[in-house]
Formats: sequence, C-alpha cells, structure tokens
Amino acid sequence: MGDTLEKSSEKPEIALDNECSTKMGDLVEVSSGEKIKFDDTGLSLVLQNGLENLRLENSLTDVILCVDSREFSCHRVVLAAASNYFRAMFCNDLREKYEEKIILKGVDAETMNILLDYTYTSKMLITKQNVQKVLEAASLFQFLRMVDACASFLTEALQPENCVGILRLADAHALHSLKQQVQNYIIQNFTQVLNYEEFLELPADILCSTLKSDDLYVTEEAQVFETVMNWVRYKESERFPLLPYVLENVRLPLLDPWYFVEMVEADQLIRQCPDVFPLLQEARMYHLSGNEIITERTKPRMHEFQSEVFMIIGGCTKDEKFVAEVTCLDPLRRSRLEVAKLPISEQETENENKKWVEFACITLKNEVYISGGKETKHDVWKYNASINKWIQIEYLNIGRWRHKMAVLGGKVYVIGGFDGMQRINSMEAYDPFHNCWSE
Repeated sequence: MGDTLEKSSEKPEIALDNECSTKMGDLVEVSSGEKIKFDDTGLSLVLQNGLENLRLENSLTDVILCVDSREFSCHRVVLAAASNYFRAMFCNDLREKYEEKIILKGVDAETMNILLDYTYTSKMLITKQNVQKVLEAASLFQFLRMVDACASFLTEALQPENCVGILRLADAHALHSLKQQVQNYIIQNFTQVLNYEEFLELPADILCSTLKSDDLYVTEEAQVFETVMNWVRYKESERFPLLPYVLENVRLPLLDPWYFVEMVEADQLIRQCPDVFPLLQEARMYHLSGNEIITERTKPRMHEFQSEVFMIIGGCTKDEKFVAEVTCLDPLRRSRLEVAKLPISEQETENENKKWVEFACITLKNEVYISGGKETKHDVWKYNASINKWIQIEYLNIGRWRHKMAVLGGKVYVIGGFDGMQRINSMEAYDPFHNCWSE
C-alpha cells in the first residue's frame, strides 16, 4: 500500500486483517468501519528532501545569507522553523525581514554551510577540528539541537589535556549542563588535570567552585594549597588581590601542622597579604584545639578511599592467646581492611614481645592513640593511616593500666588507672605539636 490509501467504490468499508495492520505499522492508528486515521510519518522526510532539492535548485528561495565572500540562497520559513535567531529576525518588524541579502557576522562560510546542510538534511559531521566553531555558530544562531549534539560530542571527548578548554567554552556560551559535566570530570581527575598548563588559565570563579567541592579528588590538602599558589603566581600582579578569595577554598586546618608552619605561613605571598590572616588563625586554632572548631574548611573531603571505620584492637582468644592483629571494618563498603599489627618496641622481638593488655585507646584527627597496659605501662603509640604504621611517641611520665583516655582542646589525656601497687588519681596531657606529656 506504500504511503497512500486507495478507496474502492465497490467496497465502501475497509477491513484490515492482522497481517495488514502489522505491515502498515505507524501509518494506521485507528480503524473502524468506513473511517481510518492515517499517520504518515514518512511525509516529514519527503518534505525535508523536497526542501533540500529546492535549495540546491535555487527554487523558491527568498533570502540570501552573505558570509565572507560566499552567498547562500535559503528559504526564510525553513530558517525560522529551525532557529530562534532567524525566527526573531523574520517574524518581527526588523529591517532584515524585508531585505533580500543579509550579511552575517561571527561565523565563517565553511561553518555556515555545515549549519545550513544540517537545517535542510538533519545531518552533519562533527569532528575534533570543527566542533568548537560549529558549537559557537550554533549557539549564536540558536540551532539548539545542534548545540546539544556538539555538547554530547565534547562530553565524550573529555581528556585531562582538553577539559579546561571545554569548560571555558561551555562557560562562555552558558551551556550549564556541559559545564557541570566538565567540572565533575575535573573534580574526579584533579591530580591529572594539574599536569597541564591550561589549568592555570582558569577564571577565578570557576577555580573556586572547583576547589570548593567536597568530592575534589586529592590525596592530601597540600595539593590544593599548591594549586592555588601556582595559579596566583602564574599572573601574580593581576591575581594577587584575589588570593584571599581563592585561598578560602583551601582547607588549611586539614594540612599537616608541620606543612602549615613551614610551607604556608612561611610563603612570601601569604605573608604579604593581611587579608588571609583570619584563615591562618582559623587553622592555628584548629591545630591547637582539635575538632572543636567546625567550619566549611574543617570538613574532610569525600575521597573515594575515605570512610568511617570500626577498629577492634587487642584482646585474647578463647584459649587466652594474645591478639596482635587489628581488625578494621568498613561498614559502608561492607569490607575488611588490612591494618598494621599492634606495635612492638625496638628491644622486643615478635617471639618475645610485651602483651598489650588492659591498655587504653582514643582517636584524634584520624589517628589512633594507645597508651599504657599491664606489660606496656609507659608506652604510647599512634597509628597513622596514610602510611599504615604504628609510630612510638613520648613515654608516659607515670606508667599505668586500667586507665581511661580522652581528647579535649587538641590534646590527648590519660586519666587515673593502676600502677601495680595502688590506684592513680592523677592525669597527664599530651601535646601532639610538641610531642610531650605534662601533668
């Protein structure tokens, strides 16, 4: 039957069997008695092909678009139907509505030819070489579906070496969806993107929104600080006034105290900028008082490898054997993590080591402290998760076991306990900054 239906005077009623209905598919939606609803979805393709042929034959065209030295004969109605830009030009009382020739700026002839081919055929070839020009022209003349196609192409083509350029392109043309996708890519691949100088060309507002993200993938906050300082120094005279604005996105309190003193406070640009001093003071207070200060900059970033875990330390088996293994459970991933065994001192061997019995433990700033014990009453160790090692620190002044530990004001306290002869009614405070105990 093709795309037409013939009526026969001998058979006024049209009866369609199952086979015929299947063949007609989208041509027939409702058939009842002498009535049939005919939906010819192929007609749009016929119209499109017809309009393209009319353009090629220069038939019924009513406007000429002049780009550089080339002229393109077109149909106003086709341009207005495909583009909001041309709809506004031809459907409102503008000068161009009555002109036979219209000069277009902001596009080259080759790119304009691609836009017109797409308008009349719905087909175009997007390549790495032409995607930027096509996107810019499509955005200018508001060929919105072409803009979406270019954005999809760029999303698939994202690489560390080109993502910053794509981000700036998306920002320049207000392509919010593409911009968000590229920013997410930079956030997840931050350490790789930093290797390319193009990153230093980022505008301040985009840099800040990137560094502010909780999901920024860095192994340590020092990378973020160094990124900011490199960005400022890249155009120092222009960007130095922006240092406080950008630096507030660095979580200075999360830096290692040594790094903060030696690399941040000692930096010449930092010392020359009084407006950043409140940020430095916030970090100092956090280092001194621990987790008692809560701001946007004291919140850890949500790295893929970070999560809260349970640690089970010490104890004995049912046959009273000492357990040196530390069990670490990640409830989020429902997995068990490998953690270093309980420590032994330099004087001990694995066969003749002291048993960690009746000791105490506490956490401070993502480190685990253990102290005292019946056979280790003066020992204090801390577990550093980044290197998966137990590090021995300053001994207790008074050896003890069956005691308690607490954290307050950035210090670790041991309280009470037993020394083998009597109960202890004193306590000691440990200062991590100076590695010393005081009563």
